Amino acid sequence: MSSDAASFPSGPGWGFLGDSSSVVVVRVNEAGTILAANRHATTLIGEPLVGHPWHTMLLNFAGKVELADWLADAARPRLLNVRTAADLPQTLEVTVERLGRDYLLIGEVNAADQARLEREVLELNHELNDLSRELALKNAELDRLSALKNQFLGMAAHDLRKPAGLILSYAELLIDEAASGLSAEEQELLQVIRTSADRMRGVIDDFLDVSLIEAGRFSLDVQKADLEDLVGSARTLVAASAAKRTIRIAIELDPAGRVLLVDGPKIEQVLTNLLSNAVEHSPAGGCVRVSSRRLESEIRVWVADDGEGIAPEQEARLFQAFAAGTAAKAGGERSIGLGLAIARKIVEAHDGRMFVESEPRRGAVVGFMLPVEGGPR
Repeated sequence: MSSDAASFPSGPGWGFLGDSSSVVVVRVNEAGTILAANRHATTLIGEPLVGHPWHTMLLNFAGKVELADWLADAARPRLLNVRTAADLPQTLEVTVERLGRDYLLIGEVNAADQARLEREVLELNHELNDLSRELALKNAELDRLSALKNQFLGMAAHDLRKPAGLILSYAELLIDEAASGLSAEEQELLQVIRTSADRMRGVIDDFLDVSLIEAGRFSLDVQKADLEDLVGSARTLVAASAAKRTIRIAIELDPAGRVLLVDGPKIEQVLTNLLSNAVEHSPAGGCVRVSSRRLESEIRVWVADDGEGIAPEQEARLFQAFAAGTAAKAGGERSIGLGLAIARKIVEAHDGRMFVESEPRRGAVVGFMLPVEGGPR
C-alpha cells in the first residue's frame, strides 16, 4: 500500500517523511484507527494499515489496546515492539506528536536494541558454528566406530561359524549313527546339543548379515521367483519345530500374485523368519497361517499366529536391531532381535515395506508389501 500523502500535513519535510524516510510515520485518530501510514511503515509491517486499529501493528498483541491508555504514559519516547513482514520482531523508539484531534506516531529503530540484537545474533552464529564443528567431529568418530563394529562382527561371525557348524555336524552324526547305543538321557542331551548348535549358527548368520548390510555390501540378485515355492521352502525349514509342538501351518496364496521379481533366497529368508517367529509365539496345538493378496500395484504377504500378540508400545520397535519385543515365546527362549531387523532391510532393498497388526491376547499379523512392477533399488 502506498502512503496516503493527503492525510499528512503539507509543507517542507512532510513529503519526505511520507514517501522517502526510513522512519515509521503513522497517523491515528483519537479512537486509535490508523488514518495514514508512510511507505516505510507499510513496507516494514508488510500488510495494509489504513483503516485498521493501531494495535494490530504490535507484536503478540492480545485484545484491544486503548490508544488513550498508551498515550497517558507517552510523554517521552518509549519502546514499541512491532511485527514485521519477515515475521520477526522489531523494536521502535516512538515519539508522539499532536496533530489537531489526531496523533502522529513517529518511530525509528532503537539503536541500543539493534546493537544488542546484532551482538546476540553474532554470538549465536559463533555458537552454532562451534556446535556444527563438534557435531561433525562426533559424526566422524561414530562412523569410525561403526566401521570397527561391523569389522568386528564380520570377523567374529566368520571365526565362530566353522566351530558351530562342526558341533552341529557331529551332533547330527552321533544322533544318526550312534543313537542306538546310547541311553534315553544321552540321546536327549545330544538333541539339546544339536538344537543349541543350530540356534547358535542362526545367530552367527544374523551377525554376518548385519555386518554386510551396515557396511554397505548388501546386494540383490533379482530374478523371477514363485512365491509358492519360496513359502514352501520356508515352511520346510520350520516344519520340525512346528511339528514338535503340534502347530499346523496353513498356506493360502493369491494365484494372481505368485510370480515375483525378487532375490528369491533373501525373500525366503524373510518368510522363514516370519514363520519361525510365529511358531515360537504360538501355543501348542495352534495354527500359523501364511497368506498373500495381489493388490493394484503391490503384493501383500503376511503370517498370522494365535499367540499373545504384541504390545502397542513395542510395535514401533519391532523391526529395529537388538530390540526384541516383549511378547513371550512359547518355549521361553530369548531373542537378540536381529531377525526382523534383517527382514526389514531385505524388504526395503526391494522397495517394499514391513507392517505389523496385533491386539493383546489375540495373536499378531506380521508381513510385508512388495511392488509388483519395477525392480528394486
